[in-house]
Amino acid sequence: MEYIKVLLPSLCVALLFWYVIRAIIRADSIERREMDRYYADLEDSDKQGGHRPGESAAAAPNTVTETEPAPESGPANRDAEGTSPQ
Repeated sequence: MEYIKVLLPSLCVALLFWYVIRAIIRADSIERREMDRYYADLEDSDKQGGHRPGESAAAAPNTVTETEPAPESGPANRDAEGTSPQ
């Protein structure tokens, strides 16, 4: 009986720890599954030309345009002499 009194608190803490970690891992896996489903729906709607999930039809753009980003100014765009590109 003495061993049970000594080990019972440690067993309870271990079970509580296991339960919390299990809940965190399950929540993460469910969130990843739902995010994959959302992105798959997003790709399907883009392929079909429809509006994105979560957007109203009025807010959906008619055309998609891409712009080139402006060149960065900094040490990465300078040549060996240290001058800016022309």
